[in-house]
Parts: sequence; structure tokens; C-alpha cells
Amino acid sequence: MEMRQILLRHLDRHVSELNELRRLVSRPARGWLRAVREALGLSQNAVASKLSLTRGAWTKMENTEAREGISLATLRRAADALDCELVYFLVPRELVAETFTDLAKANDPAMGHLAATEHSMALEGQAVGDLAAKEQPSR
Repeated sequence: MEMRQILLRHLDRHVSELNELRRLVSRPARGWLRAVREALGLSQNAVASKLSLTRGAWTKMENTEAREGISLATLRRAADALDCELVYFLVPRELVAETFTDLAKANDPAMGHLAATEHSMALEGQAVGDLAAKEQPSR
């Protein structure tokens, strides 16, 4: 449990910056590989030769990335060929949670059971009332 708390604190430390990046940057419609290659003025043949691929294989790689079907390993190799670094991250969906700690609470089966119990007890006028405090995001 302690290791989980350490991981959550570490992830939460960066969530606001990651959310800001998510708002500022969106994937180009035809994918990053094609957008970067074209911005650098490189032909498909030039990039393909850096990877010892045919132009057709590079084209397939660009199309696969645009359809979100490319593996991270392949994307990393392609980024290297473009003298770029692959950077990726995960952030909680904004409609679900603001932090990873909130997301962990939202996905905690014990919390669902507690909420159901609290609701039943509230209907009977016996609610403890501390569940709302446990559900509040920690900031």
C-alpha cells in the first residue's frame, strides 16, 4: 500500500503540467510522422533509407501511425530516423478525475461499496457523513 501511495504522489506531482500539454498539443490529422517529415522537408525515400526500409514500408508506417495502430517500439524507431525523441504520457480523463489519486479512488471497489452503504444508511437516517470527506480530491 505504501508503494502505491508513493507512485500516486509522484504521478499527481506532474498531472497539471501533463493536462496543460494535452490542451496545447493535439495529434496532427495525418499523424506525427508525416507532419514532422514534411515539416523537415524530407522525402519518404530519405527517411526510409535511414531505417533500411523501402519507401512503401515507410508509407505503411506513416499510415499505421495515423490510424493509431503503430507500436511504441516502431514509433520510437521512426522518431529516431527523424532525429526526434518519442515522448508519451497518460493523464486521467477530465470528466472522471483531476488527479491520479482521484482516479484511483474512483476505481476502488471498496469505495463503491462504502458509497452504497452510506446511501442506504442515509435513507434510514443513520449515515455517518464522513464519506464525502473521503471522496474530496486531495489538493
